[in-house]
Amino acid sequence: MKNALTGLVLGAMLSAVPAVQAATALAFQGFTITYIDGPAPENWSISVAALTPLTTSISLDTLNQDVQHFPADDLTGVGATNGGGHQSTLRIDVNPGYRVTGIGLHALGYGELGAGQAPDAEPGSASNFASLGFLLTAPGTLLPRSWAATDFNGFQPVALGAGPLSLDGTFQVELGATVFAQAWGSVGPDSSSASHALASIGNALLNVEVAAVPEPATYGMMLGGLGLLAAAARRRRT
Repeated sequence: MKNALTGLVLGAMLSAVPAVQAATALAFQGFTITYIDGPAPENWSISVAALTPLTTSISLDTLNQDVQHFPADDLTGVGATNGGGHQSTLRIDVNPGYRVTGIGLHALGYGELGAGQAPDAEPGSASNFASLGFLLTAPGTLLPRSWAATDFNGFQPVALGAGPLSLDGTFQVELGATVFAQAWGSVGPDSSSASHALASIGNALLNVEVAAVPEPATYGMMLGGLGLLAAAARRRRT
């Protein structure tokens, strides 16, 4: 029953992101994002999760695959451990006439803990750990953001943001994630009781906020229009 429930929970986490064709580079009106570093290049994958005029949500497919669903179960008392990790780097090239005004990393952590207790025996134990973060590096800018949870049950929403920003040219976002679970069963003279732990991170999205920057000629027209309005107001007063 527990495995079925876990499968439903993790399935819901994955289904929150629309299934679209994955890629190692994605181009948008304001910027291009490219996977440039990380283990197993053959598995690199990002895809579009949502697109609005101001914010682009990019599904971090490889990260999700690397740190989702790591259970540890032990009945014998010898202990069981399980875990995974992810590290990668994405490059963002901002198109002329645009600025990146914000970067956000959102995800959903999920944990389970259950310590067994056999009659006439020391209790079992269960623990878990999860962490997620990013490091934004641009000329003159170094922004680390991180989240971590230890010994947690249920869902843990993750929201990490950097902004307001005004980035043009090229910069990088380094991603890192870790999940770990361990369990020791409770063993008595006549029976034993299993312990269970699980750690997972899923539905990780990188949200990029962009804004168009008016050309110098546009600024000139705006200033000229303001001047005409001021002159008209003065004439009305006289």
